[in-house]
Amino acid sequence: MRLACVAGVFTLVGGMGFAGHGLAATDRLKLTLARSISPLMSVIRYEDREPDQPAYISRILVLGEKMRMDYDKDDEGFVLFDRKAGMVWHVSPGDRRMTGIAAGKPGVVWPSGWKLKREEMPSEQGVLVQVRVNDMLCVEFKAAPLLRDEAAMFADFRRMLAVNQAKAWLGTPEELHDPCTLALDVHSAGIEYRDGLPLAIRYWDGRVRVHLGHASMRSRPELFELPAGYLRSVAGARQATISDPEIKAAQTKSDKRQPSASQAR
Repeated sequence: MRLACVAGVFTLVGGMGFAGHGLAATDRLKLTLARSISPLMSVIRYEDREPDQPAYISRILVLGEKMRMDYDKDDEGFVLFDRKAGMVWHVSPGDRRMTGIAAGKPGVVWPSGWKLKREEMPSEQGVLVQVRVNDMLCVEFKAAPLLRDEAAMFADFRRMLAVNQAKAWLGTPEELHDPCTLALDVHSAGIEYRDGLPLAIRYWDGRVRVHLGHASMRSRPELFELPAGYLRSVAGARQATISDPEIKAAQTKSDKRQPSASQAR
């Protein structure tokens, strides 16, 4: 993407072995440059606001297949998403603990009769997207065709969290079930990141996220490493089941058409 591909060119030229003092010196310089050039990481900052709470800064760093989310501090707690490993880690320096969430299937069937609707409408400086469930506005956002790979990474992260969100949904009393929670956190998790980088997002519960800026910077791989010596625990990613007999039956029927974990490729 933004990797320093020129490094490979420098190495190739340096290895050709041309004769002559002048060319040899140039090649040595190019090899030195190749060793000093590192991949770039993407840095994205948002201002997040929640009802009756002060605003705060969220920083998202993306390097290769890893994404780090923190509060714009290098030495405090953070969340690390390793897409290749299929893991999300919550790192807490305060108690030297790391909690992992493994990839899995949410296993919640969309309730019969519920309707998810996505609408686009012209708006100043872009297109406003609204997502509704049963005519209830759940989220509206503007996105730009920027940093699509980074946006896709964040959408994948949201889909991974859908496993735990599904369990939380199933553990909530039915009278407290919120259609928007099931839609945005489980059924269509990450929908606001599928059109590119979101510039502004407003959720049904009053949360707001506003894009502050983004840049490419020289990578700092140490920010994407898990600290040594921390106590580790991994939350199970067992498939959630639903108590409603009709929906549970539909889920069982659906599962029979899916390959088992050992058959997945």
